[in-house]
Amino acid sequence: MKNIAMRFIVFLSLFSSALLVSVKVMAESKVVIGYFSTENQEAFTNKAKPAFERLKGNCKNCEIVNLTPYDDKGAYSEKGLVEKLKNPPQEIAFYFFSWNKKATDRNKELIEALGNEVESGKLVIAPTGQAAIGESGLPLSRTVMGQTKDVIIIGEIIGNERMLPQSYFGPEMLTAIRAPKDFSNQDMGALYFAARLAINWNKRKPADWLQHFKIKKIKSRKIWLDADDLLDR
Repeated sequence: MKNIAMRFIVFLSLFSSALLVSVKVMAESKVVIGYFSTENQEAFTNKAKPAFERLKGNCKNCEIVNLTPYDDKGAYSEKGLVEKLKNPPQEIAFYFFSWNKKATDRNKELIEALGNEVESGKLVIAPTGQAAIGESGLPLSRTVMGQTKDVIIIGEIIGNERMLPQSYFGPEMLTAIRAPKDFSNQDMGALYFAARLAINWNKRKPADWLQHFKIKKIKSRKIWLDADDLLDR
């Protein structure tokens, strides 16, 4: 009996130690966002990255990495986008696209690649996007992100519960949120949400976040869920 009791105590001790180590590793692991834009390289360095650094607050383990393909002059090059998406660095937790646009035959391959990434368990965050100058308004269902199943699409509210002018709109959106006051009316709502998600990322398994958001949306009676509704405060 003594031997059995001792073995049980040793087992409990080893199990507890392993559990503590596992929790500590989860808490300390880095959360790296893969960033895609259609702006030039300087825009990431001078605008997107500094904004993310402010939005992530004290999260030392939250990082954003620029995966946008560029030409030799530092301008956005659509040519390498799908390839970059198919072969991301291993450490990427989820993707953030800073744009959305009208779906056409030209971007069918991108929509397919995005769908494959989501299906494989990789979360994709994107803004609703706005119609281009001279372009008539479109439902969200006719955009790249709207046609990709289960992309987390975030609109931005300004003023009196209004979305940014010319925003694409439709049920494909998860919600629309207000960016912090310093970033209001700058199309930073989706990046703010991505930063908040990065801060909370390790509180759930990566594969659980999509279903978590879906359930939150279904159960809520609010028109627009805010970041606190969708993520831990």
